[in-house]
Amino acid sequence: MALNRSDIKSLRDDLSPFLIHLTRGGTYRKWKDIHNTPTDVNPTLNAKSSLEEIIRNSKIEARSPFGYFNYSIPYGTKNLNSKVQRSWLQSVCFTETPVDHIHIQFQNIIGRSLQFEPYGLAFFENSVRSNNGGPVMYFDTNNRAIRQSLDTIPTSNICTSIKSLLPLYEGFGPPLFSRYGSPAEIDFRWEREWRIVGDFNYSLISDVAFGICPTSEISYFENLVGSKFPFIDPTPPIQTMKQKLKQNSKLQNLV
Repeated sequence: MALNRSDIKSLRDDLSPFLIHLTRGGTYRKWKDIHNTPTDVNPTLNAKSSLEEIIRNSKIEARSPFGYFNYSIPYGTKNLNSKVQRSWLQSVCFTETPVDHIHIQFQNIIGRSLQFEPYGLAFFENSVRSNNGGPVMYFDTNNRAIRQSLDTIPTSNICTSIKSLLPLYEGFGPPLFSRYGSPAEIDFRWEREWRIVGDFNYSLISDVAFGICPTSEISYFENLVGSKFPFIDPTPPIQTMKQKLKQNSKLQNLV
């Protein structure tokens, strides 16, 4: 009997039908060229508060620019001939990491500047795709031919017409702009990252599969969403979280 895509996904626990957006603490940069302010500012984030805001607004804001072409943005005296605008690269990010392994995302990982916490929402893949989301396209930074091809884009006449592609390109391998203490190689392909360019407006009822938070706050968040979907603590044991998700009619065949 021939297998279809759903059959294959059910047989492989390294593939996930969900795309998860996680929140974090710390700061993020509000660039002056995006927000038309005299200087860049660095607001403080709180992972729990960010998730509450995302739920209440049914919206994830694309606050930060992402991708290889971040290095090509005109800024100060750099890249003066580049046509790339930072606002083109503002995106919402997700990971395709299976729920069994999402706890790895909360670890302190060498080479990653963002520290995620166990707060977030898992969306059905089709919901992200229907909002023009797609997987990040990785290239090896050792491949000089690919780098040279990409580096022609910022000053070319096609730059504006392909601007929706630019946030989806990321390099792996030796860091292009290494700093003191940087690892010899950076490779985040294992995150299986997806991005939506611009803000993501979603439905709590039809788009969200489940939420993520610490055990002590599950009741709080399930009340906040009116029990439209379940929340789980993503730390092992795995079977505990899966048993709860299977109780939801929309999820019983997906976990």
